[in-house]
Amino acid sequence: MSIHQTYWQNYYDESTVARSNALRQEVTIQSTGVNIQMDVYEQPDKSALVVILNHGAGGYSRIFLPVTLALYERGYTVIAPNQRGQGYSEGDRGDFTVGQFVQNIVDVTHWARQRYSGVLFLLGGSVGSGLVYNAAAESAPVDAIICHNLYDFGSVHDTIDLSRFAALRHLPGCSALTRTAIQFFAALMPGLRLPFGAVAKFDAMVDDRDTRFYDIWKNDPLPIKSVSLRYMRSTFSTPARIPFEANTRPILVINPVRDKMVSPVVTKRNFDRLGGPKQYVEIDYGHWATGESFVNEYISIIVTYLQQHIST
Repeated sequence: MSIHQTYWQNYYDESTVARSNALRQEVTIQSTGVNIQMDVYEQPDKSALVVILNHGAGGYSRIFLPVTLALYERGYTVIAPNQRGQGYSEGDRGDFTVGQFVQNIVDVTHWARQRYSGVLFLLGGSVGSGLVYNAAAESAPVDAIICHNLYDFGSVHDTIDLSRFAALRHLPGCSALTRTAIQFFAALMPGLRLPFGAVAKFDAMVDDRDTRFYDIWKNDPLPIKSVSLRYMRSTFSTPARIPFEANTRPILVINPVRDKMVSPVVTKRNFDRLGGPKQYVEIDYGHWATGESFVNEYISIIVTYLQQHIST
C-alpha cells in the first residue's frame, strides 16, 4: 500500500489502528461527478442514531478517528466522508468549490437516509462547520446539526477572518477590496493555485498541548497543499440558502476559546445571529485538539446533546 493509504496510522497507537481496521467499511458514492469515499462504522441496528462527521479544509476522515470510535462505542453509527479532492475521494486536489463540498455532504445524507432509519445528525468542524450548515439549508434530510466553529461563506468578513490576513479586515474597505481582487483574478485564471499554507494559519491549528499532532500532520501527504482561485472565490460567494437568522433546525455550536487559527469571536458572532433552537458551548482548546482529555470532554458534550434531542 502507498504512503497515502497508510500515513493516517502514524497519528494513533496500534490498538486504535486495529480497532478501526476491524470495524471500518469503506463505501463509495457518486457526487459532483466523482467518487466520494466514506468510512462507515455501522451498528447492527439500522435504527441507531447516525452521526455524519465532516472534516474541514486541512483534514480528512481518519484524522478524527478517536472521536469516530468513541461515538461508535456509545452505540451510534458514524459516517466519515471525504469531500471532493480530499482524503480518499476523487477530484482535483485543490481545485474545487464550497458549493461542491456542500453537495457532497447533501448526497452523503441522502445515502444515509436511504440506508438507516435512525435520527440523523450532521457534525462538522472548522470549514466543515459552515459546510454542514449550508448542507442542512439545502434540505439535507437531517434532524439536527453540530458545528465545531461556525462560519458564513456569504460573509466577506468571515472569509478574511479564516485567513492569515484577518487583521486587514479592520481597515475600512479592505475586505471588500480583497474580495473584488480575488473575483477579478479568478475570472481570468480560475485554476491558478496558491499555497494553502500561505492562505490559512495551519501552524496555529492546535494549542501548545498538541504539538505532536501538528508535527505528524505537517508531513501528511493527504491534506491539500494548494488551492485554486476558483476555490478562493467560492469562499466569499456561497451563502447558505437559509441565512443564520432564519434558521429553524436544532443546532449545537462548540467554540474552542484557545483558537489561534481563527478568532473565537467569529463563531460567537455567528452563533448570536442564529435563529431557531440553539445551544452554545465553549471548550478550552485550540482550533482542533487531540488527546484523551479532549476526546472525553468533546464526546460528553456531543452525546449529551444527542440524547437531549432524542428525548425531545
